[in-house]
Amino acid sequence: MSAVTTTARRAAGTALAAALLTGTLAAPAAVAGSGTAVSTATAGTTATAGTTVFADDFESGTVANWTRQRVDGNGSITVAGAPAGGSGLAARFSVPNDGQSYRSEVAVNALGWGSYRFALADYLPADWVQTSTETIVAQWHGYPLSDGSDTKPPIALTVKDGNWRLKVHWLTGPTTVAEAVVPLGAVQFGHWNQWAFDITWSTATTPGSITVLRDGVQVGAHSGLNNYHQNQAPYFKTGIYRANWNPAKGIPYPTGGPDVVLYSDSVAVTKY
Repeated sequence: MSAVTTTARRAAGTALAAALLTGTLAAPAAVAGSGTAVSTATAGTTATAGTTVFADDFESGTVANWTRQRVDGNGSITVAGAPAGGSGLAARFSVPNDGQSYRSEVAVNALGWGSYRFALADYLPADWVQTSTETIVAQWHGYPLSDGSDTKPPIALTVKDGNWRLKVHWLTGPTTVAEAVVPLGAVQFGHWNQWAFDITWSTATTPGSITVLRDGVQVGAHSGLNNYHQNQAPYFKTGIYRANWNPAKGIPYPTGGPDVVLYSDSVAVTKY
């Protein structure tokens, strides 16, 4: 699929949001087979209206809409012209391979429990260096565990060896974390990806679900526990996070080469 312009992406996102808000389009709930197109409305059913609870297309020229920004090392978060010939602006995240830098992210506070669609577009440049070092590009993060330790994000969209993966974590004990890895297909570099993550948060008494669409096609799903059932729902972050580059971990890796760069745009969170 060829890259689309920023204008086209925003028009599609606006149309989707409008349909959800007016109830003319139902948020998808059914899980279809991987790689199949998924309709968000079913004949004879009642459409579900949604409410937009957060949105940012970065046309303000800043990331001020986000609760916080974090850069560890010498990376940067800027707003720049969208690549691939697109018009308008996008967030640009950069992390240099200098032995010190490993994070460049923005985050929004927890939006509550329930069912949500997290929609966003991201772009990995054609010169992205493929590596077995996993890179998180979007994540839903939890809070310290009962023993005070931090832990893995309940849900993370990652890139590893040129492939997309969804990683899901939950507790099997007070501080014991289980993991599921859902393959989402090969990365198309130099391409704007249109993501939609339909997430129903699990609770201590009810199962949850995750359905992942890329460019309008379902590419993965997960059913069951999908968070740590803490006092607050996980909060959303996007950008670049390479945990193994954190100097505190003491993991050796070759330094040098181009910066890791990611663009993000058209973020919209709908509760339904």
